[in-house]
Amino acid sequence: MKKINEMKVLDKEFARITRRKEELLRQQREDSEREQKLQGVFVQSGYTSPLDLVEALIRRFGIKITGENAFLRKRKRTRVTAALRDAIRHECSTGLSMNRASKKHGVSYAVVSKILQGFYDGRS
Repeated sequence: MKKINEMKVLDKEFARITRRKEELLRQQREDSEREQKLQGVFVQSGYTSPLDLVEALIRRFGIKITGENAFLRKRKRTRVTAALRDAIRHECSTGLSMNRASKKHGVSYAVVSKILQGFYDGRS
């Protein structure tokens, strides 16, 4: 009896593995078809690179891209000059909120906070 039960379990396992294999093969075919279709779209588009095509599509359809990897471009680093540092420090001391100061000068709230803590005092 034990061997019969074990064989039944093996048959069920084999059927499950076969179904999974068929599903993976179907997904692989769909991925391949999608890849070929995308390659055809890129070739017919006339753009020199896939990035140019994506940027054009984003502009055309008004898609907003946010996040760290938007177009894989480096973010603009804030250059804190002495004039900017002094202006932010003066405005915050006269009652302007840190949030308003950050928006007014186009810097992050963290930069304003660091300025007020003296982080940028030794820099020009």
